Amino acid sequence: MYDRRLDAIVAAAELGSFSKAAERLSISTPALVKQVTTFEREFGVVAFERTHTGVRPTAAGASLVEDARKIMGEVAAALWRARNLGGTASVRLGVSLMAPGRNTQALWPQVHELVPDLQLEIVTVGDLYDPKTTVMTRLGAEVDVVQTSYSTVRWGGMCRLLPLFSTPFSIDVLRTSPLAERRRLTVDDLRGRRVRMLRHANDATDHLRRVLKATEGIEVMDVQSFDFALFNDAAESGDVVVTSGAWSGVHPGFVGIELDCGIRVPCFLAYPRDPAPHVRRFVDALAQVIEP
Repeated sequence: MYDRRLDAIVAAAELGSFSKAAERLSISTPALVKQVTTFEREFGVVAFERTHTGVRPTAAGASLVEDARKIMGEVAAALWRARNLGGTASVRLGVSLMAPGRNTQALWPQVHELVPDLQLEIVTVGDLYDPKTTVMTRLGAEVDVVQTSYSTVRWGGMCRLLPLFSTPFSIDVLRTSPLAERRRLTVDDLRGRRVRMLRHANDATDHLRRVLKATEGIEVMDVQSFDFALFNDAAESGDVVVTSGAWSGVHPGFVGIELDCGIRVPCFLAYPRDPAPHVRRFVDALAQVIEP
């Protein structure tokens, strides 16, 4: 088994904050900081640069996090295989800050009535949009299913999709912004502003990007990852951030306002192209539950 302190290090690296990492792991911030510092001291590795705005991995820390993710995935897979051999079939739902899987978890009691012999296991995964994270390209290995929007550019042909629902876009603005009091925004309201968007976040975002770039007076800035560092940078420059669903309102300094643009973001349950029989049964049961 691996050193459980790696959970704290990986979470802090993904969230850019010890307090947010502690919240994810359901422990106190001092306890998490102690785990990180004792690990650094014990192994002679400085994993993070500490600043007043948060933490970010050092070169050594980034390398450690990358390897730790692999180890964590291997351990999770080993435990999953052992449990299934023991007679309890579990479907592993991958969740993260930006893909919490709330709807799938909320529907689980109804799904369980249809497949009472199955269990739903929640597995924390890294940022789906981090090129170093292989969750979406290896569904069935570390986790079986993920609730997420979908990018054909990023993941086309790598998995199957069960449509779940759709959600409007939001614009996250600083709480001190004049826009913060608005209940709804239009594309015209974004003129004269720089808008940050995750590159190829999903197909709907790519559509919205084309609309915004074609609108005079709007500067679109593509970003490569969606994390607290993105919002911290946006706060310093006064930019706004395109979000949707669970992505909106994740930073305490920002408020999400619905964007009236005629485009919605579909959300899916992603699962392997060739799912295991028990995963197939789970997907079929979920499809039956969400049928109108």
